[in-house]
Amino acid sequence: MSFALVGARIIVGDGTEIDTGSVRVEDGRITAVEKGRSLSADRVADLGGRTLMPGMIDIHSHMVGGNKARGGWSPTGMKMTDPVIKAVLDSVEGAHITLNAGITTVREVGGRDYIDIFLRRAQSAGQILAPRILGCGPGLFMTGGHGAFLEPGHEADGVVEVVQRVRELVANNVDALKIFSTEGPETLGSWFTQQYTREELAAAIAEAHRLGRMVGVHAYSDAAINTCVALGADTIEHGWYLSEETCALMKERGTYLAPTLGVVVDANLYGQAYEIADHDIPGDEEEVVRDHMTMAFASGVKVALGSDCGGFGPRRLGRNADELVHYVECGMAPMRALMSATQESARALHLDAEVGTIEVGKAADLLVVDGDPIADINLVVTAVVGVLQAGRVIRDDLGILHQFGIRQPGGRAVPRVAGAKGGRVRETQGGA
Repeated sequence: MSFALVGARIIVGDGTEIDTGSVRVEDGRITAVEKGRSLSADRVADLGGRTLMPGMIDIHSHMVGGNKARGGWSPTGMKMTDPVIKAVLDSVEGAHITLNAGITTVREVGGRDYIDIFLRRAQSAGQILAPRILGCGPGLFMTGGHGAFLEPGHEADGVVEVVQRVRELVANNVDALKIFSTEGPETLGSWFTQQYTREELAAAIAEAHRLGRMVGVHAYSDAAINTCVALGADTIEHGWYLSEETCALMKERGTYLAPTLGVVVDANLYGQAYEIADHDIPGDEEEVVRDHMTMAFASGVKVALGSDCGGFGPRRLGRNADELVHYVECGMAPMRALMSATQESARALHLDAEVGTIEVGKAADLLVVDGDPIADINLVVTAVVGVLQAGRVIRDDLGILHQFGIRQPGGRAVPRVAGAKGGRVRETQGGA
């Protein structure tokens, strides 16, 4: 069955728009994109001038274990003491929340027990409703370093162990390598301590690339960021204190920045309520970080949406898209902010042939927004009213997509009840 969404204001994802256009979908893929309202299909839904845009892509997500409701980076705060079965169930819930918020693809950047890899398989097989997932597993960390609590006993020190650990992660089917970290407070009590040596970082990045895996590196200080960019890291996670010189190097190398600004904002707004340690609440430092990000955005560094949702108590899953609001507050044009969540994130993950823009041949990951997010970027948080992933109706707040049916986990098509709201489905069965 083919279906068409007509009468939409289309944000393509590549910086272009169609004032009034239509999109046809068949077998989960986009088969036509045209101006006007006359596109034919087996079934048609008129969006009435609402915005149609690509599903958003978050390259820095922590769905594994669900929302971390209390504490900071301790094992307790990251829910490492929970039984594995609870962590899995919380992960499935977190994935469902994230997908319903309009995030149709994520890269998970550090979680326990390779749960992200199993989530990826379950999503691909249709067992669960979740974003499309690229997983990093527990990641790479040194003894006593940031992230070491994610898999105790698997720390890697020295070039030989670092290379061995990369191979271990690849053997466990990770899609990308996350280095925990170039810095953190655990070892020497400072956020600006580069934990791995240059030689260890060089070996890890080179081996990951040799084995066909991209590399994301957790880095705050300019020295750490510059080192990792020079050594070939594909993405810099956080990057809050980078300099103009490092921005120039990132532009030269094509390195992407995942700013995770929402962590800083939410830590200030909600940190005390979530029992976050004082040293993890930035206070006035938020303005310093914003100044660095404003400079980075103005310099033209490539930016991909990276929210860090789920990885820190106050940073709740489902609020991923408010990251774009912070980018705009730091001077990024709204269209560029939307591109950071669509085409640019797809490119950062090497998925741009499959997702990220509304183009013929690509997966039909689509969002319906009630309003114009270019005029008001907040609408990507407050006004997403429809979510489709590979042509499946995930969310239909307005009840206008129900005729296409919903593809439930397991691949079974279940008809929508006319007028049902909020993505809920009621199925009539005989008997008591």
